[in-house]
Amino acid sequence: MTAGATVRPGGRATWIEEAGANLGLALPIAIAFLSQMATVFVDNVMVGRLGAAELAAGGLGANMMIAPMLLGMGVLTGVAAVASHAFGAGDPAKVSMIARQGLRLSLVLSLPCAAGILGFVLLLPHISYDAGTVRMAQGLLLWSLPGIPAFLAFTALRNFVTAARRPRVVTVVTMLSVGVTVVSNYLFVYGSFGMPKLGVPGVGLTGTIVCWLQFLAVAAYVYFDPGFRGFHVFAGLGRHHASIWEILHVGWPISGAYLFENGLFLMTTMLVGLFGAAALAAHTVIIGLCSFTFMVPYSIGQAATVRVGRALGARDHAEASWAGYVALHLGVIWMLIAATVFVTAPHLLIGFYIDVDAPTNAPTLAVALTLLPVAALFQVFDGTQAVASGALRGLKDTRIPMAICFLGYWVIGLSTGAALGFAFGRGAVGLWLGLALGLAATAILLTLRFHRQVKRLPS
Repeated sequence: MTAGATVRPGGRATWIEEAGANLGLALPIAIAFLSQMATVFVDNVMVGRLGAAELAAGGLGANMMIAPMLLGMGVLTGVAAVASHAFGAGDPAKVSMIARQGLRLSLVLSLPCAAGILGFVLLLPHISYDAGTVRMAQGLLLWSLPGIPAFLAFTALRNFVTAARRPRVVTVVTMLSVGVTVVSNYLFVYGSFGMPKLGVPGVGLTGTIVCWLQFLAVAAYVYFDPGFRGFHVFAGLGRHHASIWEILHVGWPISGAYLFENGLFLMTTMLVGLFGAAALAAHTVIIGLCSFTFMVPYSIGQAATVRVGRALGARDHAEASWAGYVALHLGVIWMLIAATVFVTAPHLLIGFYIDVDAPTNAPTLAVALTLLPVAALFQVFDGTQAVASGALRGLKDTRIPMAICFLGYWVIGLSTGAALGFAFGRGAVGLWLGLALGLAATAILLTLRFHRQVKRLPS
């Protein structure tokens, strides 16, 4: 027995062994997501060199892409949950079918995602934005459209290889994508080497190129790798199978939860902007810091989906329970570490985004310093709800968690934040206190939901 480990019920594993198994899967997932964040950072930096107006237009266009794409991403997360059960049950035929139906579904979902983006293209001229901003944002959105099928197909394959506990190919591909993004932006945003200078719309073209390269790279790996070849993922893609409805059944509530969460942060950002430029800038800085640290518990939750799902598919209910609880422990431990850093090194962290010594940044620094302690508390709850959601997906329990997310995010979080921020005059801090309270309620309810669900499993 490993020293210091806690024995899981049944005596077959230690806490450290289960934690190691989760982290072994979560680490490459986290690196992949951080690499995706790095491509967005590269886009912002390179567009920012064109000017503030271009940066604003690029940010507007990118944010308008998020909601439609979350629809597809959430549904296709069902591939990981359902495939994990099939892997655990030792049913390779069903695994193959799930992978194929996930790819079919990605093509179907491309249509509503594209319709949503086109809707924003048509809506933009009717919002009170500068005409130049509208034109640039529309160009970005239109150039992004051809990449939608590739992005969603890549998402389906990413969930499949994650369920197979082999996500490293996605990690490598997404890391290489950062370099591709830099080169493509130089070509099409700046018009280097004789290429057309598209400016902000060039970011959309770069995104399309990257999406297709990511999909083709992972597809080639799955097709040629001996470990995946036996699943014949790309054979018979034209044939419909009832398992597509199982993916949809599990996946559509995940989309709802994603949209509720994204909508909460979008609405909060809009409300913070009412308190002035300094408050909005400080909010942007703290959100950026939180987004970085959040990738770890989010990845732990993704790993929990696979480990809980595989155990449940194998009808090892004690293992499913233990995998979920250990994942929750890991999420809380990481976020407590992150919260400690937030409280003890505020100037250092804020300094990654702004010059804390510049007098012109003093108002932003002052607000950011008041938000960081709230964000530290916020982090613990945010990490817990992310892991609990992932563990529940492993149980294929997604509809009640979606309702819990709506209750926590919108009914409790947003309403409380608005009341504290405006009625009680707490400003941006009040809105963040509302976020923390909403996430706390969500985390507690989702954790209790997981506890209840595993207690109901047969012994």
